[in-house]
Amino acid sequence: MSDRPVVTRRQFVVGSALGVAGLAAGAALPAVAGAVGEAQFAYVGTYTSNPPGGGGTLTAAGIYVFRVAAGSGALTPIQTVPSANPSFVALDPTQRFLYAVNEIDNYQGQQAGSVEAYAIDPATGMLTLLNRQSSVGTIPAHLAVDPTGRYVVLANYVGGDFVVLPIGADGRLGPATDDVKDSGKGPNTARQEAPHPHCVTFDPAGRYIATADLGNDKVQVFRLDTATGKLARVSEATMAAGAGPRHLAFHPNARILYVISELNATITALAYDAASGKLGAEIQSISTVPATFTGTKSTAEIAVHPSGKFVYGSNRRQPDATAPEADAIVGFTVDQASGKLTLIGHATQNIKYPRNFALDPTATWLYACNQRGDSIVQFRIDPATGQLSPTGQVTQTPTPVSLVFRTAAAVAPGLPGTGAGGGARRDGTLGALAAAGLGAAALAALARRKTALAAQDVALSEDDPR
Repeated sequence: MSDRPVVTRRQFVVGSALGVAGLAAGAALPAVAGAVGEAQFAYVGTYTSNPPGGGGTLTAAGIYVFRVAAGSGALTPIQTVPSANPSFVALDPTQRFLYAVNEIDNYQGQQAGSVEAYAIDPATGMLTLLNRQSSVGTIPAHLAVDPTGRYVVLANYVGGDFVVLPIGADGRLGPATDDVKDSGKGPNTARQEAPHPHCVTFDPAGRYIATADLGNDKVQVFRLDTATGKLARVSEATMAAGAGPRHLAFHPNARILYVISELNATITALAYDAASGKLGAEIQSISTVPATFTGTKSTAEIAVHPSGKFVYGSNRRQPDATAPEADAIVGFTVDQASGKLTLIGHATQNIKYPRNFALDPTATWLYACNQRGDSIVQFRIDPATGQLSPTGQVTQTPTPVSLVFRTAAAVAPGLPGTGAGGGARRDGTLGALAAAGLGAAALAALARRKTALAAQDVALSEDDPR
């Protein structure tokens, strides 16, 4: 028997519901396992050499670890971990381990990138390298950890493939269990001469993986078999020719997938069926830059606010673009009935080539990673309007690429009312949370989320570890 806490898919979705409930309530959740709390530590991936798109004046050394101040969200550096181009980082569901892609093409003399596994000291937040594993394909650009904590799924940009790596009981990575080659190309001969997978992300229920391929203009959905570590393609959608889909984000209701496309600077809303993993019709496509914009367009990251009320994306200035919105975090409100977006505005203060941004676990702040600005800039999110306001906190960080947060309490394998292994029925969870002191508004939000999950046919057998 493994001594690793196994996060079942049921615990994953209940934990997700807890987060939505806390945000809807507008107050801190009680100290229960899986509850969303303030961030305690932040982990920043960087480019240490040859940053695509260029860097600032500083040279990064690897992964940067910060302590996050309670109340203000200020970042204080506490550790620098040497690593080669650890561009994107991701936590496992228990927050015990951190995984980082090494965006390289020469791992151990082979034409391959690599992925690193780190153990996290829960008291200090500091990282200890566990091992490094081949990514099979070259230039891994993105990764996601499956909700059971058993696998890391990769998107290899130059390799043109999606790869699955198993996670051992001690957090170490094993050799690949699957390697799915993509195919096709797009009309942009400079950027779409071949498939270029750019993103992998699990849907809110943790059942399916949505992917974006910038090279062939396709968004695809896969299912991961957690018994074998194999991927099976479920559905796909084709974006506008030359759009270059880059990153993805699901709405919390699991009915809409938002796609940000790099080459034509748009966000497209696609209908999504959470029960089957099928992508549906396009709902809307909206520009991230004004109609008067001239010059080369380029976007990067996208995120949906946990309340489901707002969507954010990032624009990155290219040499021939002069409009202020070319370097910006753009915000939209979400029509809750249709999923359609309406522009809020562009936040441009202290923004310089934001390759990535992240919302803190309480969704109070947005942190923009300025690849060319050698900085991380904090904005406050207005919970009513979604408007972004700079707080004045700018943290010097060499060539930052991505950012993830670890909360004070790691997610435990059991939840109140579920027993140590989460064996009790989810029907008993609401009562247990009420007894723990969760407010009425939060309970109502959790009940709505629970109903939505039931409608998605997420219920599994009590013994199913997925």
